[in-house]
Amino acid sequence: MIPAWAAEYIGLPFSDHGRTRDGVDCWGLVRLVLAEQFGFDVPSHDGSYRQTTDRDDLDRLISTERSSAWSAVPAGSEQAGDVVLLRCLGAACHVGLVVTPGIMIHAEVGLDTVIDRYDTTRWQARVVGLYRWVGDRTA
Repeated sequence: MIPAWAAEYIGLPFSDHGRTRDGVDCWGLVRLVLAEQFGFDVPSHDGSYRQTTDRDDLDRLISTERSSAWSAVPAGSEQAGDVVLLRCLGAACHVGLVVTPGIMIHAEVGLDTVIDRYDTTRWQARVVGLYRWVGDRTA
């Protein structure tokens, strides 16, 4: 069952480097939900890449970031608030947020935020891993 809080984020417009309800990119959405629903203070990274279509920049940033305050979660052990890291055209450059096992919320270029299954043909082969924030909570 999809939790009620997820409905608050469906339809937010896509915006490169967006970090607010006025517009989000995939990381901006994850960051917004983690702060508002889970009390996690994850880095913004809005100045760490040129644009969301620059897969190489994002792949490097994600490789560095996931070795910091994130813990890998074995498939089948994910829970709401975990991040799904996805590969697009060979690069680990897209993220979604687990709302319930098998289902994520995410934002893509040209689309408003949506609920999507990450265990379907479209996404399953692209899942690089699942990660849980183990860093600081917001003040």
